Amino acid sequence: MKFPSHLIAALILISAASCARHPFPAISGHRGANFIAPENTLASADSCIRYGVDVMECDVVLSKDSVFYILHDSLLNRTTNGTGPIGEWLSRDLDTLDAGSWFGPEWKGQKLPRFSALLEKAAANGLGITVDYRTGDFHDLVALIDSCGMLEHTYFTFSSYEDTKAFRAAFPYIHTLQAYVRDPARLDEILDDVHPDIAVVRANKLSRKLIRRCHDRDVKVLALILGLGDKRAANRKAIRMGVDIIATDKPEELVKLRR
Repeated sequence: MKFPSHLIAALILISAASCARHPFPAISGHRGANFIAPENTLASADSCIRYGVDVMECDVVLSKDSVFYILHDSLLNRTTNGTGPIGEWLSRDLDTLDAGSWFGPEWKGQKLPRFSALLEKAAANGLGITVDYRTGDFHDLVALIDSCGMLEHTYFTFSSYEDTKAFRAAFPYIHTLQAYVRDPARLDEILDDVHPDIAVVRANKLSRKLIRRCHDRDVKVLALILGLGDKRAANRKAIRMGVDIIATDKPEELVKLRR
């Protein structure tokens, strides 16, 4: 069936207008590209860079001698050949650990990364970073990020609401603070209390109303769409709604969708 030229032109204009209203959201790789390479490693960061992922989320913890590393768990057991709490290990010993073999034999020798090494790689390759804070002093963490020239390209998130409030009080000039909105009914309370720059909302809690309320207050919305299953429908729904960022365990799939 052949469509009239004026109808085709109208459809193109409508499509263009829709794209203008809702540009494709930024893509945040949860612990990197962790279905391609071992999570929270420089190899995972390399995968993000290779695929053109915008941001790598990582978990930051402190060693016994106050060196920041990236590791999700408080224990070393799951993703390294070390054992016990990372906070009981010195950095010189942590630097010898293998953080890749658990994921596959081809990743043997992948080191447990210092956070400074990830920051340097990110700065050199235009990769944004989201810090999921675990342990350590806020001021030391911010100073390290600033020393690598990454302060404007690093997002901060905290599982604890009290930590989120404390960070905002300590750093009112940082404009990349994220806050979890676990209950949409508390949205206004959280925005008034914490003054976040980004509201983090799980996919099943998203609504056009919530997104509009955030945007009306110049707050971006990050959709948490994590997990092992097929997330294509959830991704497309979040994109249609107009979220600003999508956090995903499979950033490479969103990159393909964006292309």
